[in-house]
Amino acid sequence: MQIVLARPRGFCAGVTRAIEIVERALAIHGAPVYVFHEIVHNGHVVGDLERQGAIFVDDITAIPRGAVTVFSAHGVAADVEREARLRDLEIIDATCPLVAKVHLHVQRFARQGLPVVLIGHAGHDEVVGTVGKVRDPVHVVGQHRRNRAAADSPGYEDRLRHANDAERG
Repeated sequence: MQIVLARPRGFCAGVTRAIEIVERALAIHGAPVYVFHEIVHNGHVVGDLERQGAIFVDDITAIPRGAVTVFSAHGVAADVEREARLRDLEIIDATCPLVAKVHLHVQRFARQGLPVVLIGHAGHDEVVGTVGKVRDPVHVVGQHRRNRAAADSPGYEDRLRHANDAERG
Protein backbone atom coordinates (compact mmCIF):
# COMPACT_ATOMS: atom_id res chain seq x y z
CA MET A 1 0.00 0.00 0.00
CA GLN A 2 1.21 3.50 -0.84
CA ILE A 3 0.24 6.45 1.33
CA VAL A 4 0.43 9.89 -0.24
CA LEU A 5 0.35 12.96 1.97
CA ALA A 6 -1.31 16.01 0.47
CA ARG A 7 0.58 19.26 0.56
CA PRO A 8 -1.06 22.10 2.45
CA ARG A 9 -3.14 24.15 0.05
CA GLY A 10 -2.64 27.49 1.73
CA PHE A 11 -5.16 30.29 1.47
CA CYS A 12 -7.73 30.84 -1.24
CA ALA A 13 -7.09 33.72 -3.65
CA GLY A 14 -9.54 36.02 -1.82
CA VAL A 15 -7.77 35.58 1.50
CA THR A 16 -4.34 36.02 -0.06
CA ARG A 17 -5.61 39.20 -1.72
CA ALA A 18 -7.00 40.54 1.58
CA ILE A 19 -3.74 39.92 3.44
CA GLU A 20 -1.80 41.67 0.66
CA ILE A 21 -4.18 44.62 0.84
CA VAL A 22 -3.49 45.10 4.56
CA GLU A 23 0.27 44.76 3.97
CA ARG A 24 0.14 47.32 1.14
CA ALA A 25 -1.95 49.71 3.24
CA LEU A 26 0.65 49.51 6.00
CA ALA A 27 3.47 50.09 3.50
CA ILE A 28 1.74 53.08 1.92
CA HIS A 29 0.04 54.73 4.92
CA GLY A 30 2.16 53.46 7.81
CA ALA A 31 0.79 52.27 11.12
CA PRO A 32 -1.80 52.21 12.36
CA VAL A 33 -4.13 50.72 9.79
CA TYR A 34 -7.45 49.63 11.25
CA VAL A 35 -9.07 46.41 10.05
CA PHE A 36 -12.76 45.82 10.63
CA HIS A 37 -12.90 42.21 11.86
CA GLU A 38 -10.03 39.79 11.54
CA ILE A 39 -8.86 39.85 7.94
CA VAL A 40 -8.85 36.03 8.01
CA HIS A 41 -9.47 33.38 10.66
CA ASN A 42 -5.83 32.62 11.26
CA GLY A 43 -4.14 33.69 14.48
CA HIS A 44 -0.63 33.57 13.00
CA VAL A 45 -1.55 35.91 10.14
CA VAL A 46 -3.49 38.27 12.41
CA GLY A 47 -0.61 38.35 14.93
CA ASP A 48 1.93 39.08 12.18
CA LEU A 49 -0.19 41.94 10.83
CA GLU A 50 -0.67 43.32 14.36
CA ARG A 51 3.11 43.37 14.83
CA GLN A 52 3.33 45.39 11.61
CA GLY A 53 0.81 47.94 12.93
CA ALA A 54 -2.62 46.65 11.97
CA ILE A 55 -5.30 47.12 14.61
CA PHE A 56 -8.25 44.73 14.42
CA VAL A 57 -11.61 45.97 15.69
CA ASP A 58 -15.12 44.52 15.83
CA ASP A 59 -16.86 47.87 16.27
CA ILE A 60 -16.58 50.48 13.51
CA THR A 61 -17.10 53.27 16.09
CA ALA A 62 -13.84 52.19 17.80
CA ILE A 63 -11.90 53.52 14.80
CA PRO A 64 -10.75 57.15 15.01
CA ARG A 65 -12.35 59.54 12.52
CA GLY A 66 -10.49 59.72 9.22
CA ALA A 67 -8.35 56.63 9.89
CA VAL A 68 -7.29 54.22 7.17
CA THR A 69 -9.67 51.26 7.48
CA VAL A 70 -9.66 47.91 5.70
CA PHE A 71 -12.83 45.84 5.46
CA SER A 72 -12.02 42.15 5.91
CA ALA A 73 -12.25 39.42 3.27
CA HIS A 74 -15.65 38.49 4.75
CA GLY A 75 -17.35 41.69 3.60
CA VAL A 76 -19.47 44.06 5.65
CA ALA A 77 -23.12 45.03 5.99
CA ALA A 78 -24.47 48.20 4.36
CA ASP A 79 -24.91 49.88 7.77
CA VAL A 80 -21.20 49.40 8.50
CA GLU A 81 -20.33 51.02 5.17
CA ARG A 82 -22.66 53.96 5.99
CA GLU A 83 -21.16 54.41 9.46
CA ALA A 84 -17.63 54.30 8.01
CA ARG A 85 -18.53 57.06 5.53
CA LEU A 86 -20.11 59.16 8.31
CA ARG A 87 -16.86 58.83 10.27
CA ASP A 88 -14.85 59.93 7.19
CA LEU A 89 -12.82 56.74 7.29
CA GLU A 90 -10.46 56.11 4.40
CA ILE A 91 -11.97 52.79 3.33
CA ILE A 92 -10.07 50.04 1.58
CA ASP A 93 -12.41 47.18 0.75
CA ALA A 94 -10.66 43.79 0.89
CA THR A 95 -13.88 41.81 0.46
CA CYS A 96 -13.18 38.58 -1.38
CA PRO A 97 -14.49 38.89 -4.96
CA LEU A 98 -16.44 35.64 -4.53
CA VAL A 99 -18.08 36.99 -1.37
CA ALA A 100 -18.89 40.23 -3.21
CA LYS A 101 -20.52 38.13 -5.94
CA VAL A 102 -22.75 36.48 -3.31
CA HIS A 103 -23.68 39.98 -2.07
CA LEU A 104 -24.71 40.98 -5.60
CA HIS A 105 -26.83 37.84 -6.01
CA VAL A 106 -28.59 38.45 -2.68
CA GLN A 107 -29.28 42.06 -3.63
CA ARG A 108 -30.63 41.04 -7.04
CA PHE A 109 -32.90 38.34 -5.61
CA ALA A 110 -34.20 40.75 -2.95
CA ARG A 111 -34.95 43.40 -5.60
CA GLN A 112 -36.91 40.76 -7.51
CA GLY A 113 -38.94 40.02 -4.38
CA LEU A 114 -37.59 36.48 -4.14
CA PRO A 115 -37.02 34.84 -0.77
CA VAL A 116 -33.34 34.49 0.02
CA VAL A 117 -31.99 31.45 1.84
CA LEU A 118 -28.35 31.59 2.87
CA ILE A 119 -26.56 28.51 4.11
CA GLY A 120 -23.96 29.45 6.68
CA HIS A 121 -23.33 30.02 10.36
CA ALA A 122 -25.49 32.80 11.84
CA GLY A 123 -23.21 35.33 13.47
CA HIS A 124 -20.20 34.58 11.23
CA ASP A 125 -18.74 37.78 9.75
CA GLU A 126 -19.41 36.65 6.19
CA VAL A 127 -23.05 35.79 6.90
CA VAL A 128 -23.62 39.01 8.88
CA GLY A 129 -22.16 41.05 6.01
CA THR A 130 -24.25 39.25 3.40
CA VAL A 131 -27.51 39.49 5.35
CA GLY A 132 -26.78 43.17 6.00
CA LYS A 133 -26.63 43.99 2.29
CA VAL A 134 -30.43 43.98 1.99
CA ARG A 135 -33.37 45.21 4.07
CA ASP A 136 -35.53 42.19 3.25
CA PRO A 137 -35.30 39.15 5.49
CA VAL A 138 -32.67 36.57 4.64
CA HIS A 139 -33.27 33.10 5.98
CA VAL A 140 -30.00 31.73 7.36
CA VAL A 141 -29.76 27.97 7.53
CA GLY A 142 -26.84 26.52 9.47
CA GLN A 143 -25.33 23.07 9.18
CA HIS A 144 -27.87 20.72 10.66
CA ARG A 145 -28.68 17.06 10.32
CA ARG A 146 -31.72 17.90 8.19
CA ASN A 147 -29.52 19.82 5.72
CA ARG A 148 -27.16 16.86 5.45
CA ALA A 149 -30.13 14.56 4.97
CA ALA A 150 -31.47 16.78 2.18
CA ALA A 151 -28.10 16.72 0.43
CA ASP A 152 -28.04 12.93 0.72
CA SER A 153 -31.61 12.49 -0.52
CA PRO A 154 -32.30 10.88 -3.91
CA GLY A 155 -32.47 13.42 -6.72
CA TYR A 156 -30.72 16.19 -4.78
CA GLU A 157 -28.02 16.70 -7.43
CA ASP A 158 -30.67 16.91 -10.19
CA ARG A 159 -32.69 19.49 -8.22
CA LEU A 160 -29.57 21.53 -7.56
CA ARG A 161 -28.51 21.36 -11.23
CA HIS A 162 -32.05 22.42 -12.29
CA ALA A 163 -31.98 25.39 -9.89
CA ASN A 164 -28.58 26.49 -11.21
CA ASP A 165 -29.75 26.15 -14.83
CA ALA A 166 -32.86 28.19 -14.05
CA GLU A 167 -30.73 30.94 -12.49
CA ARG A 168 -28.55 31.18 -15.59
CA GLY A 169 -31.68 31.55 -17.73
